[in-house]
Amino acid sequence: MGKHLRNDGKTASATPSIDLLNRKLGTSPTPRMLTKYENELLRQSALEISRVTIEVLEKNDDA
Repeated sequence: MGKHLRNDGKTASATPSIDLLNRKLGTSPTPRMLTKYENELLRQSALEISRVTIEVLEKNDDA
């Protein structure tokens, strides 16, 4: 699997589920279908990104 960039002991991924998905998928020269678990991680990461985006936008509106 590929190496993961780290900053201050944290992964470079935006959310925990994206980091986990990246570790599960790795890189492969041949395409394949995602597993049910990988699809669930992808959906979870989308929800986490949405939640973080909304929090940042609300914080910027308050400023």
